[in-house]
Amino acid sequence: MNQILTIAEILKSSQLEWDAGFLAITCSSTSKDALEEGFRRLGFIGDMNLTHSTAALVGFSIDLSADSWTGNPPFYRNLSELWADIQKKQRIPENYFVMEGNYYSGGSSNKILKKFEFYVDWLKFINSLKDHGGEAQNPRIILFIGTEKGAKKYEINPRDISYDVIQKTDISLEHHRALEKLNGLISLDDAHQSERKDTLRTSLAEILEEEHSESTAKWLITHTVKLKKKYQENYDVYLHKFSVNKLLAEIEEKSTDYIAKINDSVSSSQGKAFAIPGALIAIAALLKSADLLSMVLICSGLLSVSFLTIIANNIQCEAYNALSSQIKRSLNRYEIIKNEQDVRVSAEAAKEELLNLIDKARRRLTYINALSIAVFIIGLIYGFFVYFRV
Repeated sequence: MNQILTIAEILKSSQLEWDAGFLAITCSSTSKDALEEGFRRLGFIGDMNLTHSTAALVGFSIDLSADSWTGNPPFYRNLSELWADIQKKQRIPENYFVMEGNYYSGGSSNKILKKFEFYVDWLKFINSLKDHGGEAQNPRIILFIGTEKGAKKYEINPRDISYDVIQKTDISLEHHRALEKLNGLISLDDAHQSERKDTLRTSLAEILEEEHSESTAKWLITHTVKLKKKYQENYDVYLHKFSVNKLLAEIEEKSTDYIAKINDSVSSSQGKAFAIPGALIAIAALLKSADLLSMVLICSGLLSVSFLTIIANNIQCEAYNALSSQIKRSLNRYEIIKNEQDVRVSAEAAKEELLNLIDKARRRLTYINALSIAVFIIGLIYGFFVYFRV
């Protein structure tokens, strides 16, 4: 970079002519050697053809064809040629000198050169979202972006912007900052990288769907600030939905856990209920040949079964009460979330369903208790009837 600065300073005070692929330079004799050294360092391998020489001035020409340079010649007649080269190579040359206006790499950047820099950064951004194309040989950028109606194909040709167009295009500092932000979003490597890229592509599609008469490339460049704002809106919506879905998943998980606990409790209660008819059948068999003492023992055992069943069921009811309170505390926090109708509705529905299940389980325990008492009474009556009949 320092080499082009030295050359640029000398060339600005020299006489330059562009003729049939040759650059003719007239400069002071002391500057010729410095220019030759500089050209060699920039990759010039051709001959410097002396055209005229005086005591004060010397004239020579250098070939600007590719054969005379190891790389690309850094000289351009005007900004239009530099722009064409930038569009072709999709980058700003590391070293350049524009004869018309004396613009050079490393020098003070003016408004048009800043537009060139913006264009290159914009190409970097749009190429990071592409599906196909975007190469020097195939400049058209192809994107397949999914919408509610399915995937849609979009084409962007970065070379549709001529020098006259880019020169007249308004690119402010706000555009530069917006593009810098967008490129930063792409380069940020974290767990949400793919989500951000998808959101950027969706936002880009929304911009492209708007009616416009100019080329697609110019339309996107001039709407960089709008694209950034639209991305922020869409990404906020994505995060909002992500949070809502996460809360709904939590509610569903809690509801499933509570249902499993209720079902386990109901299964335990059903096991107790199945034991009661068995006790009644056993009493009927034992009382056929029982004396008074046996009858008293059998009835006492039946009373114990009924009493223990009622105690166990009462404990189960207390557990249901505790579970009801736990469900209310667990799901009430979802019901107070503001502006989240889906979350509130889901939480309320889950809580109501779980509490209904617990109420039904309580009623079943009441039936089991009543059955237990009824079995004891029936067994007692049956025992007395058998004993006194005998």
